[in-house]
Amino acid sequence: MAFLLGKLKKLAKEGRITYTNLMLSEILKKERETKRLSIDDLSLQTNIPSKYIVALEEFDFASLPAPVYVQGYLKKIAKNLDLNFKEVWDLFLKELDQTQAPGVDTLPGNRFERKTKPHYFVFKIFKIAPIIIVSITLMGFLFYQGRLLLGAPSLKVERPAFDLITQDASIVVEGYGRSNTYVVVNGKEVYLPKGGHFLEEIYLNPGVNEIIIEAESRLGKKTTIIRRITKE
Repeated sequence: MAFLLGKLKKLAKEGRITYTNLMLSEILKKERETKRLSIDDLSLQTNIPSKYIVALEEFDFASLPAPVYVQGYLKKIAKNLDLNFKEVWDLFLKELDQTQAPGVDTLPGNRFERKTKPHYFVFKIFKIAPIIIVSITLMGFLFYQGRLLLGAPSLKVERPAFDLITQDASIVVEGYGRSNTYVVVNGKEVYLPKGGHFLEEIYLNPGVNEIIIEAESRLGKKTTIIRRITKE
């Protein structure tokens, strides 16, 4: 860092700084002032935000961006102030290292402490994974069963899909409900085998025929679907 030391000696002789003050912030500030440049002037000439120039001159490294950006800033500043960039950059890295928090002073006894290896955590996760899977499955099953028990029973009528007018003497009512239960179609119980499919023929009277399909849960909750079929 011979170049910077030469600068500092020159500044010290001129009384602008004390020789013991060897900080980069002081060098940048004094060189800028020697060239009669304001912060804004230097910012305009280097296209560097003023706040970062201020941070460099005030030794406020915490307000600076990542070092990779600072490196580019210092290269522009060094060129503008006729400084040696490599020496400026080396001084910045040295001072940055000094500002960082020191490592934890480990007691000698801790040298023999058994360190937890990364694969230990992986092994632990695999060890408890079956418990997690079983727990989630059980919760899902209980939620499903609770929904079936407490909620209204499922019921879907596919035919007739809507109210209609027909000249036929009868109509087929077809749909799906819960397996191994009963639905009631116009007062008649219809058993639903595995799969929950049901099929029932209803004979029609002239005029409007109301077909009521009901499914009831064990707790007495009902789902009712009504179709109105008009026979001409």
